[in-house]
Amino acid sequence: MGYRELFLVLASMVLLSLLMLQINRNAVEGREMMQQLEIQHTAASFAQQYIEEAKSKNFDELVGIPPALMPGGFTDSNSLGPEGGEAYPLFNDVDDYADYSDTLFVSGLDFQTAIVVDYVQDTKPDSAVNAETFFKRMTVNVSSSWLPPGQTVTLKHVFTFFGVTM
Repeated sequence: MGYRELFLVLASMVLLSLLMLQINRNAVEGREMMQQLEIQHTAASFAQQYIEEAKSKNFDELVGIPPALMPGGFTDSNSLGPEGGEAYPLFNDVDDYADYSDTLFVSGLDFQTAIVVDYVQDTKPDSAVNAETFFKRMTVNVSSSWLPPGQTVTLKHVFTFFGVTM
C-alpha cells in the first residue's frame, strides 16, 4: 500500500469521525430540546392548575354580602390577597391568589410559582388598573432551575363578574 492509499484511508477516517461527531451532537441537542419541552409542558400544567382552581371560586369576597355596589363594592385594588386566616388551598375567591408563591418538586425538578392578581379593563386586559372593575386578571408565572436562565412559563386568565351570586 502506497502513501496515496494510506492518505485516502486516513482522510476517510477523519471524515467519518467528523460525521459521527455531528450525528452525536444533533442527537444530544435533540434530547435536550425534548427535555426542555417536557419541563415547559410541566410548568404550563402547574400554571393551568392554579387557573382552573380559581375558576371554581367566587369572583370576590364581598359579592352578595349584601350585594355590593358594582364594581366599587368589590375588594379594594390595594387589598387583593387572602383575608385573615385564609391560606392555600382554602382560598374562597379569585383575588386570594394575589401574591401567592410556592415551590413544587416533581421527579427531582423544582418549579417556582408566583401568582399576581389585579383588576383590568375589558378594553385593555394587559394593563392593570388601580380601581375596582368587573374584570380580574390572574397571571401565573412558573420558572425552574432546569429551564434556560430568564425563561419563565406565563399563563394569564381574565375572570369576569356576571352578576350577584347568592
